[in-house]
Amino acid sequence: MIAAMKMRTLLTFGLAAVLAVPPVPAAAAVAPKIATYNVFMLSRALYPNWGQSTRADLIDREGVLAGQDVVVLQELFDNAAGDRLLANLADTYPHRTPTVGRSRAGWDATTGAYGDTTPEDGGVAILSRWPIAERAQHVYTTGCGADRLANKGFAYVRLASPAGPVHVIGTHMQAEDPACADAAAVRAAQRAEIAAFLAAEGIPADEPLYVAGDLNVIKDGPEYPAMLADLDAPAPPYTGHPHSWDCADNSVCRGQYGPEYASEHLDYVLTLQGPLLTNETRRVKSPVWTVTSWFRTYSYTDFSDHYPVFGH
Repeated sequence: MIAAMKMRTLLTFGLAAVLAVPPVPAAAAVAPKIATYNVFMLSRALYPNWGQSTRADLIDREGVLAGQDVVVLQELFDNAAGDRLLANLADTYPHRTPTVGRSRAGWDATTGAYGDTTPEDGGVAILSRWPIAERAQHVYTTGCGADRLANKGFAYVRLASPAGPVHVIGTHMQAEDPACADAAAVRAAQRAEIAAFLAAEGIPADEPLYVAGDLNVIKDGPEYPAMLADLDAPAPPYTGHPHSWDCADNSVCRGQYGPEYASEHLDYVLTLQGPLLTNETRRVKSPVWTVTSWFRTYSYTDFSDHYPVFGH
């Protein structure tokens, strides 16, 4: 009897001790590192003198995009140079989508206004160090000006990160164009297509979701609040260089467009769900590279006409 009482007492104390231990709080979601970069790989059939292959090698060799979990690239329009850049980065980012709008092959789904005879692809690809569990491409049903000649849209991926699913949309939205009556309205319609796609996808509210790319919305302009509202995204904190497209500072931008163009911030990593990512624009400079056109040599010290933006 005494032994039994002692045993009950020990069990009671043991249970009380277990109940007294405070519960371990759930681990906070780990913020992914997501970079977006418009790499200005225009088709060499139209723009033969922008060092596309040279820059594809330099971006990798100089480690411009190193240390990320996910990379979203835009303007991979030149097939050979774009594929060269993707191959160069494959050792760091072994998982990637095809380029949006180039083919239906390699995707789990293709939606929107994909055209088999459209002259140009959409130029967007997503790279990751994590396996891709699902990949889909959507070609925007709206567009104007030169963008109507390309299968521009977005790539969607569901990534199998060690902490659980991470969802990313990478896109390049409607550019300003004299042939467009209202480019801002087109971008609003494109954002609505993203929102409709995500609603149909039914992503759980506790899984991180990000939209990254060249959204062609000026951060300090009147369209910026509408962009955030349309995507239901909070404004991210910003650090680094104040502009992601800066012809006053960037030699490639200046050479293509001229120094008179206003400096603008156009590229974003927006948080729709999950840890809010700070957007850091890095003023990366390349080793000098040169091209020759009409017996003249031109030198540049930039990898692209845009600067990359890093969400972290």
